[in-house]
Amino acid sequence: MLKIVMRTATDRLKIRRSMARLFQSYLYSVLPEKEHDGYLHKDTGKRFKSTNFKISYNKNIFTIYFTALNSEYEQMIATDILRNGIKFGDIKISDINVSLDNRELPKGIDSIKARGFVSASIKNTLTKRKISLEPGDYRHREIIKRNSIQKYEAIYEQEYSGEFDIEPIWQTPRYSTFWYENTPYVAWEAIYILRGDREMLNLLLKTGLGSDTMKNLGFLKVL
Repeated sequence: MLKIVMRTATDRLKIRRSMARLFQSYLYSVLPEKEHDGYLHKDTGKRFKSTNFKISYNKNIFTIYFTALNSEYEQMIATDILRNGIKFGDIKISDINVSLDNRELPKGIDSIKARGFVSASIKNTLTKRKISLEPGDYRHREIIKRNSIQKYEAIYEQEYSGEFDIEPIWQTPRYSTFWYENTPYVAWEAIYILRGDREMLNLLLKTGLGSDTMKNLGFLKVL
């Protein structure tokens, strides 16, 4: 896992809604083209990404956690930042610090307890509008479980044959809003018990859980 801490010149800049889009664009300028295109699931036609990030804010201090299934990507981003810094258009970024940490689960692990904002939604059949689901809704659990299995099959190009389950055990009563450009995405923070083989659990830790994992959602913190 790569941790990036940086500071803008002032906390008066209204850039929080833009940061996810700006950082995603920066990642695609450094990583191979394959990561922009994603990994195609042959049966559903869905595309999945093998990276994930989370951005937190404190006045003019931005902390970004970036994870990738391929740990070389984390080193590529760290090296590029140290050499060239990060350019977000005309926004001046200073005091950039980067650090790398191993996020690989040890052998013998078949379950983890993790916390995060995980996105899952359905469409209203009449209005076609997206409805965000709470973690306590059984449909949320079914969607993110199916999404995880499809991601595994798309990235590894093979069926997942092991046991796998996701159990939400706590959630916040109110949702939080995450912005990607001018589009709001809603998610509730929750704690999950994830049970599966080590390869699946590592995949979710490094690529995120649920939908919109390249829009500042799905990042898991192991408890």
